[in-house]
Amino acid sequence: MRGDYKLLYFFIGLVFLVCLSNCTFLEKPYDLVIKNGTIIDGTGNPWFKSDIGLKKQKIVRVGFIDESQAKKSIDASNLIVSPGFIDIHTHCDRKIAEVPTVDNYIYQGVTTVIGGNCGGHPFPLKENFKKIEDQGISANFGCLIGHNTIRRKVIGFRMEAPTEEEIEKMKALIDEEMKAGALGFSTGLSYLPGIYSKTEELVQLASAVSRYGGIYATHLRDQGRHITEAIEEAIEIGERNNISVQIAHIKLADDAVWYQLEMITVPVEEARKRGVEVTLDQYPYTATSSGFTSSFPSWAFEGGKEKFLERLEDKEAFQKIKSFVIKRRLTSTKGISKPETIYIARSEKFPEYEGKNLQEILTAQGKKSTTDNAADLIIDIEKNGGASGVFFQMNEKDVEDLMRLPYNMHASDGGIRVKGEGIPHPRNYGTFPRVIAHFVRERGVISLEEAVRKMTSLPAQTLRLNKRGIIREGMYADLTIFDRNTFTDKASFSNPHQYNQGLMYVIVNGELVVEKGKHTGALPGMVLYGYGKVSRKR
Repeated sequence: MRGDYKLLYFFIGLVFLVCLSNCTFLEKPYDLVIKNGTIIDGTGNPWFKSDIGLKKQKIVRVGFIDESQAKKSIDASNLIVSPGFIDIHTHCDRKIAEVPTVDNYIYQGVTTVIGGNCGGHPFPLKENFKKIEDQGISANFGCLIGHNTIRRKVIGFRMEAPTEEEIEKMKALIDEEMKAGALGFSTGLSYLPGIYSKTEELVQLASAVSRYGGIYATHLRDQGRHITEAIEEAIEIGERNNISVQIAHIKLADDAVWYQLEMITVPVEEARKRGVEVTLDQYPYTATSSGFTSSFPSWAFEGGKEKFLERLEDKEAFQKIKSFVIKRRLTSTKGISKPETIYIARSEKFPEYEGKNLQEILTAQGKKSTTDNAADLIIDIEKNGGASGVFFQMNEKDVEDLMRLPYNMHASDGGIRVKGEGIPHPRNYGTFPRVIAHFVRERGVISLEEAVRKMTSLPAQTLRLNKRGIIREGMYADLTIFDRNTFTDKASFSNPHQYNQGLMYVIVNGELVVEKGKHTGALPGMVLYGYGKVSRKR
């Protein structure tokens, strides 16, 4: 009898193992398969045809796949499949917690946004990252440490150089932010209070990120007649700390230096020959966008807003400020009418100005469009809370020539936008499709493979983003799928709140965020931490 039981248990166990084996075989090896796509893998290599298999968050196969082996499949016939675009220079940190779907970037095919640029970041990062992780986001998010933010915390808007004690306090704050997961250190040397800093201060502060493998990213001190010296300063800061240098939104932003590309290329390429890793980013437009504070002399704001208003009441100080504004914003070496080239993008005090240039505003006020009146208008706007503006300053040929540089990548310098709020720069909606539609397809400035490299592997390499930016087995499944013939930006300067056409699918960490051109509402994005956080975890 005992032997019969043993035989019964044996057969029960055998049946269990067979069932378990069959269940394993029944499980699909892929969560999602992309079939028949034209793959541009992000390296700059020529396109090739292949399938891509995804499992959980990763790419697990590039090659032929039987779609019956997948839970879900996408037919990408006649479509481009590329790594998800990485925007190395954004200001998404300002609103990403409020608009976690990041629509105006997702609809460009962007799967990773980097904030904390131009010297400003949400402080402290630890709290910001936790909030983002708790609620979820549609795109991946990484952040730099802003010098202006740190300087304000320690010495406010004082013009004087910081003391040794203050330098150490700032370095301690930077160290804590790097441990929280920052990717590096950024400066905005045309903005307050960074404009007051000297090179030596920045060298000392940047040393606090070198031990964590962070980068130095900078909005240069000058993007016009003194751009070479400004680039050399940035290179010195990186070189003395043995860290890479990322120069933001590169441009020749003064008509006095149009067509003089060597002012940029000579210092950058000489540094690269010495072994200094210097890269650039650029948005594909001839207009900049920023607040009007950069139109004023730095000393005008020392001590804060109240001191600025006091100085405007002093006739001598007012005239000095006005003369500076005229020279900085309203003077052209080529006879260009500057009031026609400066538009108001957003103004809380004067919403009726939005979308109009200075000449149109002056005409509506019954005034002539003179340089003198335009300067008074700029001062009045800043006096009453300021505004963000759009400034047409660049030349199309320079934009194209810069785009051809192999160490220059595409970036928006934009932020998260809500449809209908103000008349922002169209770069917030159209940067990446504009590169492909206008500069690749229409103008032939660069190839599609090169454009994709500058949107994917180059920023990932620059930021040391692990397993991002290339289509390879084992990499995170951040993918953008679009029609190469119709992928086009719709946003314009007069009507910027428009999403693009020709975008079919966006996948973030293996999950569909855009399906057949529509946002799914999914929030699979991750906070991408720097080595300071990762190494401490390890």
